[in-house]
Amino acid sequence: MPSLKQIRKRISSVKNTRKITKAMKMVSAAKLRRATEKAEASRPYEEELLKICNTALQGVEWASPLREKRNANKICLIIMSSDRGLCGSLNTNLFKSVIRYLEANPGIQVEAVACGKKARQFCAKRGIAIRETHTDLMRMGKYQTFEDIASRLAAAFVKKELDRVELFYVQFRSAMVQNPKRFTWLPFEIPEQAETLEGASSYLFEPDGIELLNRLVPLLINFRVYSAFLESIASEHAARMTAMDAASNNCRDMMGRLTLQMNRARQAAITKELMEIVGGAEAISAG
Repeated sequence: MPSLKQIRKRISSVKNTRKITKAMKMVSAAKLRRATEKAEASRPYEEELLKICNTALQGVEWASPLREKRNANKICLIIMSSDRGLCGSLNTNLFKSVIRYLEANPGIQVEAVACGKKARQFCAKRGIAIRETHTDLMRMGKYQTFEDIASRLAAAFVKKELDRVELFYVQFRSAMVQNPKRFTWLPFEIPEQAETLEGASSYLFEPDGIELLNRLVPLLINFRVYSAFLESIASEHAARMTAMDAASNNCRDMMGRLTLQMNRARQAAITKELMEIVGGAEAISAG
């Protein structure tokens, strides 16, 4: 059984750990509000772009190198992870979805754009060739950063250096729920559930629908990468806040158990001392 001194030292260590986890929870909670606002604000913009593009596609034959479907021999994965840990199973679930995709598509040449240190470590561990690495995006990531990434990948796709680009990220649903998601970024396709503008038959496009698509689709493609980044950032803060809250609760429970153990050890020590005193007194009286 540990000594009283060892138990007190451990209680002090757990208290200090709890202070750290509570502080990290408060920081993540403050950052989560701002990140959530940005993620939620980006959704209507993307939805409206999809609606306009879907409406413009009605009744026209639009051909674009960005829509060309080819045999997927060379695939690039855009993986958006966190730079740091202490965010529960956020990265683990994301990487599991990547592994499932790779297992479902064996024998293909794969490379990755690692957005986040954890994604870079995952690719290195799995032996996935890294095309680009981007870290510290939470602090420095701007729309221009992701526009540049998207432009380079789109150019590589048009040049047939890549046959498909898949985007993996974590979608923010709530402070308690974050789901790993994947969608085919290129070749570009309007999602089946995408709506059209209300009263689409009454719209006249100027310039015509094809010219409009040529301008809007690259904008939509670039923005979808940035939107996925905003979702990932909000998910990371939410996951870290939840993980630190659980860690703080665990510290509290551990402190309770250690305090009980300390009291028992102190009571045992006092009982032992009393028995020694009584035994000594009896020995003296008997002598």
